[in-house]
Amino acid sequence: MKWLLPWLLLPGLAHATQPPLTLLSHELPPFTHTSGGKLGGLAVQLVQEAQQEMGVDYPIKIYPLKRALALTRVEPGFALFVILRTPQREPQFKWVGPLFLNRVVIYQTRGSQPLTDLAQLRQLARVGVLLGNADDELLTREGYTNLVRCQTIEDAIERLMLGKIDAFPMGEQIMPAILAKMKFSPRSVVNSGLLLQEHWLYIVFSKSEDDAVIARWQAAIDKVRDRHQQAQQPIRQP
Repeated sequence: MKWLLPWLLLPGLAHATQPPLTLLSHELPPFTHTSGGKLGGLAVQLVQEAQQEMGVDYPIKIYPLKRALALTRVEPGFALFVILRTPQREPQFKWVGPLFLNRVVIYQTRGSQPLTDLAQLRQLARVGVLLGNADDELLTREGYTNLVRCQTIEDAIERLMLGKIDAFPMGEQIMPAILAKMKFSPRSVVNSGLLLQEHWLYIVFSKSEDDAVIARWQAAIDKVRDRHQQAQQPIRQP
């Protein structure tokens, strides 16, 4: 896994100096997940460690991705992690990171006719996508008319297993974690090897967020990333 170690603000900033902030995320194992009502994951760990370093305790709320994007896009006082940074999203937010590299490939069920070219996606009857995510945005923009939009990743994988969709794009780091969470064998699906897109995952802020706040967050990320890279300290799954 390629990752960078971020914290969110420089140490020593008093809680009283920080404006109210609600941190949003969405179910995306291994980066964010809930189990037994407890929030965990690699990205959640980073944010929680960052808050300890800052001496703050902003709430983290799990929302459906489309709703979380809409809130962060138009409402002040929100930040959202982890989000794929694409050229189309670039002007919609203020960005802090990068955090993790996400390679999105096309998955099929074992026994399906293997895909050898992305152009073959258009010939399939049903291609699953997560509603509102970067893959949905990309394929919609490219004119795909065979998309089946799913509310959750789990819904999409269940449809894939039942033959209700023929293919599903998902990050190479994410699919094994989701399968494990759903208690499916990792051999239930096949990585076609076809790369749909590759971008870094970031934290995004409302465009109304103060540039000075963004600069402090970015400076802290760079500093802590460099320190952890020098120490070669991996993030551990909570």
